[in-house]
Parts: sequence; C-alpha cells; structure tokens
Amino acid sequence: MLIHPARFWNFMARGYARRRVKDTKSYQHKLDITASYLQPTDTVFEFGCGSGTTSLIHAPRVSHIDAIDFSSEMIAIANEKASAEEIQNVKFSISTLQDWPQPQNGSRYDAVLGMSILHLLPDLDDALEQVHKLMKPGAYFFSSTVCLGDMSAFIYLALAPFGALGLLPKVLPLKADELAERMKAHGFTIESTWRPKDDATVFIVARKPV
Repeated sequence: MLIHPARFWNFMARGYARRRVKDTKSYQHKLDITASYLQPTDTVFEFGCGSGTTSLIHAPRVSHIDAIDFSSEMIAIANEKASAEEIQNVKFSISTLQDWPQPQNGSRYDAVLGMSILHLLPDLDDALEQVHKLMKPGAYFFSSTVCLGDMSAFIYLALAPFGALGLLPKVLPLKADELAERMKAHGFTIESTWRPKDDATVFIVARKPV
C-alpha cells in the first residue's frame, strides 16, 4: 500500500472522530442488540475500536473492556474521550489483533466486538481464529461488516482500483452468506444476522459453543 494503513488512519483520525454517524437508528439498534447479551460481570474485548465510541457506550454495562486499534491517533482520541467522560473500566491500547496476547483459560473474554473492521483485515480467516481463541466457551462475538460483494458491480468496480493502488484501505469483496459460513468454519454458531433495509452492511451475533 502506498500509504501505510496505520498512517492513513492516523491522518484520518481527528476528522473521523468529528463525523456524526450517518445512520443513527441502525447504529443504535446494533448497540441495543449487543447490550441485550452483556452482563455486569462480563469482560469484553474490542478490536479495531477506532476512536472508542462503542466501547465507551457499553462500558457502564460490563466489568471491564480491553479495546485496541493499530492507529495511535485513534487510541489517543479514545483516551481523551474516556477521561472526559470519567470512564475508568476501559483500557485502550495500540495493537493489532495478531499482536494482542492470548489470555489464559481463566482470563478469556465473555464478549468480543469487531465493528466495521473484518472487511479491512488482510487475513480474515486468521482473524476469526484469533477471535475464537480469545473467547470463553459460550461467549459472544458481535460484528458489523461491509459486504462489498453484495453491492452492485458498478460500486465494486469503482472502489476496487483505489484499494489496489494503495490510495485507500483495501476492502475484502465479502458477501454476507460467505462471511457467516467462514465464521462457522472457525467454530462459531450464528445466533442472528441483521441488515438495515438493503444495506450492504451485515450485523452478526455469533457464539463460541460451550
């Protein structure tokens, strides 16, 4: 990539953090679904947390959240938000999913969040394997993923060259059904899927069997 992904997101971070969520109704619905599964004693892990908004919203509902992003500027913003909101049970760290240490059995997570990130990862199968290892038996994995493969061919052909040239982050041409099948192949069961209207984004609740 001409622009290293971390540098790209460091450059974009402040502007990204100032932008309002385009579809607030859909975002709130995803938050509500996730919240319905969370317990006060839960420990949660979020990867690709960006500026930390989702983790900070869920923080009052759980015991602790570890949230990571490979962009140092995104993590700086997240820490600023946590300080301003006086939230102390979220630890933001600069890390990739692959570099995050695997916990021992007694310290695995009750829930994992991967919001707007799976379609940006260079190796989806490795990521799903890493997530599965991080989770306790019976834990839940919440993900919201852009499925470019479900978009019109025109949109895909318009975006693909920018990713190939390294001018934008490369987006995997996933389809929602394919994503669900790949999750199943890595040991997850699919609890539910939801899409706002005909949107290409799919929200999946998956579970690691007991």
